[in-house]
Amino acid sequence: MTGAEAGRLVLKLALRLKGALRPCRLVVGLSGGADSTLVLLVALKLKELEPLFEVVAVHCIHGLDADDPVWLAHNQKLCAKLGVELKTPKLHIVYGQGRSPEEVSRQERYKALISEVQDGVLLLGHQADDQVENFLLALKRGSGPYGLSGMRFKLEDERGCIVRPLLQLHKAQIEEALQALDIPYVYDISNSYLKFERNFMRLKVLPLLRERFTGIDEAVLRSAYLCGCEHDLAMRYAQEKLSLALCERGLDLQALPLEDEALMLCVLRLFLCRYIRLPPEYALLQEVLNLCRIGADQSGLVHLEELQVRRYRHYLCVIRALRPPVKRLLSLKAGEQVSNGDYLYRLSETSDPALGFALSGTSVTLLFYPKGSLRVHPVSRTHSRELKKVMGEFEVPYWERCAQCLVLDAGVAVALGSLCALRTAHTGREGTLYRLEIMTRAQADTESNLCVRESSFSLTGQDEYSAD
Repeated sequence: MTGAEAGRLVLKLALRLKGALRPCRLVVGLSGGADSTLVLLVALKLKELEPLFEVVAVHCIHGLDADDPVWLAHNQKLCAKLGVELKTPKLHIVYGQGRSPEEVSRQERYKALISEVQDGVLLLGHQADDQVENFLLALKRGSGPYGLSGMRFKLEDERGCIVRPLLQLHKAQIEEALQALDIPYVYDISNSYLKFERNFMRLKVLPLLRERFTGIDEAVLRSAYLCGCEHDLAMRYAQEKLSLALCERGLDLQALPLEDEALMLCVLRLFLCRYIRLPPEYALLQEVLNLCRIGADQSGLVHLEELQVRRYRHYLCVIRALRPPVKRLLSLKAGEQVSNGDYLYRLSETSDPALGFALSGTSVTLLFYPKGSLRVHPVSRTHSRELKKVMGEFEVPYWERCAQCLVLDAGVAVALGSLCALRTAHTGREGTLYRLEIMTRAQADTESNLCVRESSFSLTGQDEYSAD
């Protein structure tokens, strides 16, 4: 490749970026290797074409390799030569407890890079060889079409916008272009360590495949592209079904064909990706599908990172794992707040007679874990009924019932948690009405003022299997 040909290649890549992005801040993740160096040149060419773009290079110092100072010095010299601002955040990497240095480094690196993006775009140097390696690694993991489809040119998620301009180029082409342009780059010796799965694929598996099967790289890239197309098409159809089944509690299973396993796995995958960053594995999806298919009166639990997937009647709910209240008596005054487990309790004024009760003194007593067979008489009912039946009438999921204590005033039950006032509360009493509010600590921290019954969180975010 001549210098003129390399220049035309950089221009071609810059023009594609120009067509995909509005003028903004371009943050280049710069390791100093060939891939990220070429991305920096492309970003600078784009700025040359459109001066409204801003280019910043970020080189993360991991502190795990003796060559860190060498890479830092190289990048400082390169950016000074090219006239680019260079930022060098020092990562805080603590690994162990099942987390490898590579995993923690990748997460911390992304965090540092994203913090510099602001409202701009993060440019990364992944290329076609990384895609091929990703495909084989995903195949080893037993991934479906999404994992096999690899990385996308442009990805927008909760982290912001991430663009990978080099996905159509192979490593050899990138190095050849830099040599033709007389731009130096460094080589990371850790890329030769066979203890890393990616290096094993790159140095041992792929050479054998290329020796035996001519054109294997292009075949793998074609398969990855087709997997991406199939996945996107399937998700488009599944998203329509998910939208019809989404409700305040979570997922309404009555709106879904539970016997259609292919569709259900897609719908559940989309549903769970609203709560977690990485797509759920097949075994987890099967567990959740089994939870969907149990009887409506049965209970079940599937762990989802720090969350839980539970079934209540015909709803599938995703909730945070909370410490339940301890069995005890607590005194609570109007205007004050007490805690038990991960729940907070306070009395607040209300004008709703179905919820409110008048106080005979200045405080009430909260009785936790009353017997389910205890009969209570909600204001809204003609007759009394067992406490556990009343919980069911108010559709309180079984895992939240422990938080609904009995409210006692001078030894008389006046309310069932935050659900309802009892008939005894309106017998010969006048004055300001109060009701019990129940919140989780997380809800109190965010000042959401939601009661404990609203326990399905709407988290968002989806990541991809990447070569980072």
